Amino acid sequence: MIGSRIGSASGWVRIGVSLAALGWFQAGPLPVTCAAPPPAAAGIQLTPDEARQMCLTEPAGASSIDDAIRVAQTRARRLPTKSEEWVRVGWGWVRKARLSTDPGFYVNVASCADEALRVSPDDTAAHELRALVLMNGHRFEEARQEAEKILVADRLNPIALGTLSDALLELGRFQEAVAAAQRSADVKPDSAAYARASYFRWLTGDKEEAKRFIRSALNGRDRRDPEPAAWTFVEAAKMFWHEADYDGAEAVLAEALRWVPDYPPALVARGRVALSRGRPEQAIAYLEKAYRVQPLPETAWLLGDARAMLGDTAGAEAESQRVVQTGSRSDRLTLALFYATKNRAIDEALRLIEEERAARGGIYVDDTYAWVLYRAGRIEEARRASETALHLGTPDARILYHAGAIRIAAGVPAGRTLVEKALAINPAFDVTGAAEARALLAATRPGRRVRRNG
Repeated sequence: MIGSRIGSASGWVRIGVSLAALGWFQAGPLPVTCAAPPPAAAGIQLTPDEARQMCLTEPAGASSIDDAIRVAQTRARRLPTKSEEWVRVGWGWVRKARLSTDPGFYVNVASCADEALRVSPDDTAAHELRALVLMNGHRFEEARQEAEKILVADRLNPIALGTLSDALLELGRFQEAVAAAQRSADVKPDSAAYARASYFRWLTGDKEEAKRFIRSALNGRDRRDPEPAAWTFVEAAKMFWHEADYDGAEAVLAEALRWVPDYPPALVARGRVALSRGRPEQAIAYLEKAYRVQPLPETAWLLGDARAMLGDTAGAEAESQRVVQTGSRSDRLTLALFYATKNRAIDEALRLIEEERAARGGIYVDDTYAWVLYRAGRIEEARRASETALHLGTPDARILYHAGAIRIAAGVPAGRTLVEKALAINPAFDVTGAAEARALLAATRPGRRVRRNG
């Protein structure tokens, strides 16, 4: 048990065992804001010979992680009938994928899991690795099923419980995700458990407990494996940014970058903080560096906002095209939200978010769906979706603004209060959204009317 139970009515959060990498600031805890899922994660099958070759590929680096992969590969060649040796190589590739922020290495991870399962079909550790690959490939229902299979034989397996929690959260099954996370924490109250607790607490509006849990997660950081610590510092900074404590967020992000220099998630977060402070040149410097390493649609979106802030219309439009190109390949949710936020290509946004809803759920999917419907003028449907997005009490200014604008359009007086609350907790939550929120409040003063579709 970790202090107080995470599975209480006030909620909990996710980080650790899953590498699904949820999007940092923009569409919430989305695992989709990594680059395009690697082919193995997307369902392309390799022959046994191809899988072994991929697992044993030279890591082509000089870091301690690369050295550890080589050592594990040597053992796997010498002991090819030992499934645990292939699993050990696979976890090396996981660490390399995380530190490099290159999801392409999950092809290698998947190959190692396949080789281990070919040797020993019932190897629990190999199934754990496979579940991780499925999560990274955004195949959440399959990941849930894989975790459940492990738990049939080992009901207290903390890795499987953590993966199960992550998959259930991405599927929109919040209470079940909380229950699985609590079971995992009861078995193994480690940094991953504390990080999950922090995120669930934040999702349900318990900000102080969220911070307490994230501090506990950071107490377990290990210099020998710096990326999880850097990632957790970024998650901690997120909480400060959501409260408009930009100085606090910047200080925590500086610590993340001390653990992993030029860490793309921290650079993107710094770019967003700089935008919130009205410093577009600084934002561009951070974001361009991050985009070179990890070309995500979120990063291009922020770059476009920064260039627009400087009056560079052509540059902003070029970045918008990169959002569309990268989002079309790998991130329907971010692209749908981008279209709705910028009020363009709404028919395409609706198609994208409806496809996404067929595969996953949760408040950020509900919020994006609500905002697309609002832009399409389908106000009552938007209001119903927005109510679902609000039900956890998440202190996210973007969700609150969307909910308020939709209610104003529906003629509900409480909508104005929600917009005011959004700007009060984070007045620079989004370049476009915050400006619209201020304009909407001005347009809906007593005696004024507002267009119903924003």
